[in-house]
Amino acid sequence: MKQLQPKYIKIKSFIVCILFICVCIGCETEDTDGDGINDQVDQCVTVKGKKPKGCPILPKIGKVTLYLETSASMNGYFGGTAAYKQIVTDLAVKIDKEISPVSINFISDTIRGFPNNATAFSSHIATTKLAVDKSSQLHEIFKKIAINTKGQDVSIFISDCILSFPNKVVKANPNINKTAANSTLKNNIYATFIDLKNNRQAASLYAFSSQFFGTYYDYQNVKTKLPGIVRPFYIWVIAKNNILPVFDDKLLKITDFKPEQSLHFGLIDNMVDQYHILTQLGMVGEWALIKTDPKKGDVGIEEVNIEKDSPQEFYAAVDLSILPSYAQKADYISKNLKLIQKGCTAEVSIKEKGNTDKLKSKKQKMFFAQATHILKVRIKNIQLDKAALRLTLPLQYDTWYQAWSTMDDRQIKTLGKKTFAFQYLIKGVMEAYNNTDKSFIDLKFQINQ
Repeated sequence: MKQLQPKYIKIKSFIVCILFICVCIGCETEDTDGDGINDQVDQCVTVKGKKPKGCPILPKIGKVTLYLETSASMNGYFGGTAAYKQIVTDLAVKIDKEISPVSINFISDTIRGFPNNATAFSSHIATTKLAVDKSSQLHEIFKKIAINTKGQDVSIFISDCILSFPNKVVKANPNINKTAANSTLKNNIYATFIDLKNNRQAASLYAFSSQFFGTYYDYQNVKTKLPGIVRPFYIWVIAKNNILPVFDDKLLKITDFKPEQSLHFGLIDNMVDQYHILTQLGMVGEWALIKTDPKKGDVGIEEVNIEKDSPQEFYAAVDLSILPSYAQKADYISKNLKLIQKGCTAEVSIKEKGNTDKLKSKKQKMFFAQATHILKVRIKNIQLDKAALRLTLPLQYDTWYQAWSTMDDRQIKTLGKKTFAFQYLIKGVMEAYNNTDKSFIDLKFQINQ
């Protein structure tokens, strides 16, 4: 019998060891998102890029500054039992203790720093008259804040957000705030926020309400005493567009931070353009998945053979978690989703993900686990060898701000939660962060015979 050479024995032993290791640990080598971390241990499979254990390296939050508007029009929020004081002091203390140390400034025509910490601010706001400054122009305040928000800094601005010309201008023309709101006032806001956008800064807006005990100034600067009427106020957060989502996420985890509405500007840079077809969920007809790189998502189906009255159906898992909450709602998507068909006729529906026990493979289960929504595509007929479907959801802002706006606040006691010219403030910001031709969703499906 031929003797094995020592070198051959070593190689054979090495191969046996490798096979043994593979049997023990499963030789999991797939890396779906291409981050260098195998799926077996990857903790964040859907996020692309280099990161430890498959989790994203989040940018570090820099200096956090809270700016409190102290124009005379804000005085009523500091009086009596106004919830404003509790909301603002809770925000300052919780951010200081749970996110990052906070410095506090009072702002109107000028900026005045508060010399103590956020905890001392809680006592100060309860015992000191703060809103004593002259009226100031909102776009100028935003400009001051923008200039002072640098690098990884975060600025928080709290205000009633009423657009207005200076008092002497209103005295000369009592209706100017109303007649020029859609032109001059809105354009002033646009000019300020276009500078923010060009500096890669984004903004989040959160709406709250509180009792108001004090003097209200309408658009003609006529005074009205309000004995605890509920009025809206707003909290803006401004930061670089890579810092703001991180800060917003931490902010919304604060238990007592409960805004009634919100808007976000400059954050939707990357639309949802990937999906994964679930071949083990509700497959109807005979078709095959087009083979492609799993790291890039699927591209469609092939070998489709539609006979008369026998449509083909498939389901696709989609992750919409990066979209604003209103844009994730199935009824909103269904209402605004646009379907472009080339060489085929199809129906598409979408719903929020439920539960299923029909998925058996590890990969299919992973795609389902990562998804927030499930698409159902029903192909009724096909006319071309290579047909195509495209689903888009145009980027649109929520419209709640319209209901919170009024152009005549002279009967303020009966208006409820409305802010003078608020819609033009928001429109000015929207025009700065122009979203023409942008989409929340852009999914493309090849349908090949």
